[in-house]
Amino acid sequence: MSTKDKSNKARDESMNQPSPTPPFLSNYKWWLVSFVFILIISFIVQRPKIDQKSSIQKERLFTPDELQSYTKDELYLAILGRDASRGFHTGGTSAEDLTDDLTGLTDEDIAGIYDWLTFYQKQYPQIGIFRFYNSFNKNEEKELFEQQWPPCNSEWSHDAGRRVWCTEKSGGIERTWAGVPRRYFDSATKTERCVCVQNTDEQNGRFRQYKDCLPTSIECKILD
Repeated sequence: MSTKDKSNKARDESMNQPSPTPPFLSNYKWWLVSFVFILIISFIVQRPKIDQKSSIQKERLFTPDELQSYTKDELYLAILGRDASRGFHTGGTSAEDLTDDLTGLTDEDIAGIYDWLTFYQKQYPQIGIFRFYNSFNKNEEKELFEQQWPPCNSEWSHDAGRRVWCTEKSGGIERTWAGVPRRYFDSATKTERCVCVQNTDEQNGRFRQYKDCLPTSIECKILD
């Protein structure tokens, strides 16, 4: 093979080989991959906050007429469009079951209904509110009442029964006093609940002491 032929062959081989990637393109690809990776991580981290914000933005006040469109005979639809708290205990779909009236239920029955409430709060987003709310989606009467007489902390167990107690943060209401547990009967909803009262409220006829509980105790055990 002549020198000329060897030169041509070497030139052809060099032309067939892939040209090296310029350094600036290699750096560009690296930065692009890094940027995409950071975006993905940021989205994963921010997703719960976005979902929560979206849920809050969608929450609005539903009217009775709007809620009626969701009401059907099936139990899972019958509980929509109304406060059917009693139905979670009875499991029925009659008018007597699908009501917010808890009269006659034991503390254990009510604790069972509360378990259902916490289940739905964890599993499903809240998109609406109902009853006694003003144009700002606030229940002013309820808020004013709870500021003066906050709800008690409460727990129930099969062995120990129900226990109620008061602290300076019980009921989610921060204050400078703890108070003592008292029974309060709500004539509007026909239900009884525990509230924390100060000594100055002792003479208020709407409150009753718990049986077998010292008047000055911040904790009471409720016996069936």
